[in-house]
Amino acid sequence: MSAVLAAAPADVEEKDWAANREVTLERLRIVDMVHEGKPACRLCGQTVNHLDKFGLCSKISDAHKEWRGEPVPRKKKAGAR
Repeated sequence: MSAVLAAAPADVEEKDWAANREVTLERLRIVDMVHEGKPACRLCGQTVNHLDKFGLCSKISDAHKEWRGEPVPRKKKAGAR
């Protein structure tokens, strides 16, 4: 059995990958159809299934926290006390 498995990969010919614009555009059209009608974050524009009460996605970046009214620690400038 192991002799068969060892010989099998040599028999398979792999195709070289090449970019195909038509295939890429078709796949992107499919993604757009799936996302059609879904809400988008008011801050970053990410398409999501559900938005929070502020109209934002679930990201926890400083900008998203500020929009939610959460305190965001400010970075101190170098050399400042």
